[in-house]
Amino acid sequence: MTGQEDIETTCLLISERLEKLGENCPRMLVLPIYSQLPSDVQAKIFEKSEIRKCVVATNIAETSLTLDGVRYVVDSGFCKLKVYNPKIGMDAL
Repeated sequence: MTGQEDIETTCLLISERLEKLGENCPRMLVLPIYSQLPSDVQAKIFEKSEIRKCVVATNIAETSLTLDGVRYVVDSGFCKLKVYNPKIGMDAL
């Protein structure tokens, strides 16, 4: 995902859809990871758990972290790019 807002929205949507599935779906922890997240919350992705985890991360976190036991990685393909805006004479995201 591209940033904090996208990650939080994605986590919320995944959690809502899991609730709709009810008991038909095994339990799963939905965990965000991005730079502005407090370190104690970030550490949750590294804790051992008997419950499946879904870690929603920025593309930077995805490439800079190593998590044991990962079975699948889903990449949205989105990223933020700096683009020069000639009207204001500056780069912008």
